[in-house]
Amino acid sequence: MKINRIVRALTFALLGSFAVSTPANLLAQSTTDPALNAFQTTVPININNFNFTTVTIPTGYRLVIQDISLSGAAQTSGADVQPIIIFSSTLGSEASNLRYFAPNPSVTTPGQYYADYATTLYADTLSVSPAFAGFTPTFMAFNVVITGYLVDLTPPTQPCPSPALPKVVPNPVLPKAQPEALPK
Repeated sequence: MKINRIVRALTFALLGSFAVSTPANLLAQSTTDPALNAFQTTVPININNFNFTTVTIPTGYRLVIQDISLSGAAQTSGADVQPIIIFSSTLGSEASNLRYFAPNPSVTTPGQYYADYATTLYADTLSVSPAFAGFTPTFMAFNVVITGYLVDLTPPTQPCPSPALPKVVPNPVLPKAQPEALPK
């Protein structure tokens, strides 16, 4: 019994050490301070503009979106309509990726829609567009608030300084100790 417990304990200790040191558990280190590179913008979307609206991201930066807030109204002459906001983003030269956000209707005010999404979305380029499901809206207008931060993608102009190496001082040659005459 004792050996079985010891084997289990050693196995868990070994697996725990492996899990701690695997790359999936290592966090990237960055000198980017989100507070210093904060990003927030409001993109107005309406039924008269069923095109993608470009969100300006400075050249050499990547936008990291942390929160999307949607508020607006939509009405239809049919039974119902579900407004949808589409985010089209690219990273580098890759093809664009689409993310869909469909806000919830207000319980107290028909035709009003609100939602706040905590998310993580990376974008070198970003466009936002309206869409809908259900009947064609006769009216639709939204404010899309995008909150996050910018990451500088330009390489540093100077290499990181290497740490100072300690000076190696050779051991001085000490004279051999002479045995002292012991008093008799």
